Amino acid sequence: MKKYIFYIIAFMSLQGLIIAQDQIFKKDNSKVEAKILEINQNEIKYKLFTYQDGPTIIIAKKEVALIIYQNGTHEVITAAETQVPHTPSVIYNNPINYSYNEDSIKKREFSNLISTKNIVFLNIIEPLNGSFGLSYMREFANNYLHAYVPISAGFATPYFTQAVNTIFSGNSYSSSSSSSYFSISNFQFKTKTYEVGIGLHFQTSGKRKVTHFVGPYVGVCQFTGSYDKTEGVYNPINGYYSSTSFSQNTFTLNRTYVMLDNGLFIRATKNFNIMLLAGVGYHIDNYTSADDLTKASNFNKTQFPINAFKFGLSFGYRF
Repeated sequence: MKKYIFYIIAFMSLQGLIIAQDQIFKKDNSKVEAKILEINQNEIKYKLFTYQDGPTIIIAKKEVALIIYQNGTHEVITAAETQVPHTPSVIYNNPINYSYNEDSIKKREFSNLISTKNIVFLNIIEPLNGSFGLSYMREFANNYLHAYVPISAGFATPYFTQAVNTIFSGNSYSSSSSSSYFSISNFQFKTKTYEVGIGLHFQTSGKRKVTHFVGPYVGVCQFTGSYDKTEGVYNPINGYYSSTSFSQNTFTLNRTYVMLDNGLFIRATKNFNIMLLAGVGYHIDNYTSADDLTKASNFNKTQFPINAFKFGLSFGYRF
């Protein structure tokens, strides 16, 4: 009696396993979704489930380990069964381990995600700072390394760069002598002409969808801007300097970055990837203008050894 009760419970539990197609599990750990037409003493005849108008495929039973029929019943194919006519049945006393199939499926899914190595990203944060940027990434070394090459050009005032430059560099300078004086102030960035660089990043996991990465970055960029210059002479009568001229001049700033990048790389789908990046480091400035601006920008008085920052949230197409 207990035996029959066991069969009834097992049969009821299999009702939730109903699927739309037959499944053939081969002994080489591969799986075929099929429409089985015939099973005889030595062969199995079927059509691909996704191409039922296609040719009939014949496979030897000795190559098959398991069949799961569309109604949920399981049939284990063994050597002894090759002499027995086909009678689909549910096997309850022979537990089956499907873990090897799950592992192989996961490996195939990840291999599909990294089947191509090139990605082009668009940084959606960069327009907030007045520029438009694209970057190219190439994975290599079994996906444990990638090369990163960003390129950007400005279209508006880089407000964030301007704020950071004011904090870390200062924006005024004055000098006087017994007969004259001048002051330089009110530095303003107008546009970022360009930026280009290259980074080499190590990825902590080459075998997962989400990986952390870290590595060095070197880049160069150019800004254009303006500053105010006031000049005057000493008046011995009242003992004050009097202003004689005021002008607004322009400058070109060439900046070199040396930074350490850090972030997350997400291989969301085969063609869609996401990158979150934050970098910190040091920049070196070289001004071109009618005046010596190195003092005006506190060139030799940097308050912190880290004066460069970079952030990015990029969406990419993998190809």
